[in-house]
Amino acid sequence: MRVREFMNKEFITVDVKTPVKSALGIMKHNKIKRLPVLKKGKFAGLVTMSMIRDASPSDATTLSTYELNYVISKITIGDIMLKEPITVSPDLPVENAMWLGYEHGIGAFPVLENKELVGMISEADFSGVMLSALGLRGSDSKRITIDASGKRFGLLKELVGSLDLRKIPIMSIISIPKSAKGDWILILRLKTKDTTLAAEDLKKKGFKITDIT
Repeated sequence: MRVREFMNKEFITVDVKTPVKSALGIMKHNKIKRLPVLKKGKFAGLVTMSMIRDASPSDATTLSTYELNYVISKITIGDIMLKEPITVSPDLPVENAMWLGYEHGIGAFPVLENKELVGMISEADFSGVMLSALGLRGSDSKRITIDASGKRFGLLKELVGSLDLRKIPIMSIISIPKSAKGDWILILRLKTKDTTLAAEDLKKKGFKITDIT
């Protein structure tokens, strides 16, 4: 899965000369936290809601309302934007982008292709990735959690074979390492309304089922 499959291709931008007050209005109206910034039609940076708030005079200011409005009106997005934000390529594996966000504490990335802004991908899009990976976009599915600690090679072959005999499609398989080396949890999302017989088959083969939902 690549970033281009999940990025938002319909995004709102502002110019470097846009007043911060106008940009804040755009964010509030569209319920967004960040805006990519353009300069002469080219990507130039990124501005966030927190940057605008930090740039605004504090409540403790001694300026009059008139003076305050005048100061705010003179601040443009180009004055406060992040000029070199971390960007990603549309061909980057989406899990790499997710890790990059986690590692740097970043909630969204501008997506650039040949230096052109082609999209935005954010934590909301990453949530969509996880929902797809977990098979939660479909209906009539059940989840089986298996403690696969210390299991031998060939586990997946045996697991899939058992489900094939019941003609139960596997929507997703995710393995999650546990703290101890060699121990891990296997989460299956199956396209079925009833896992009773499948679970019984797996238990007979020695699989330790810890949860069915």
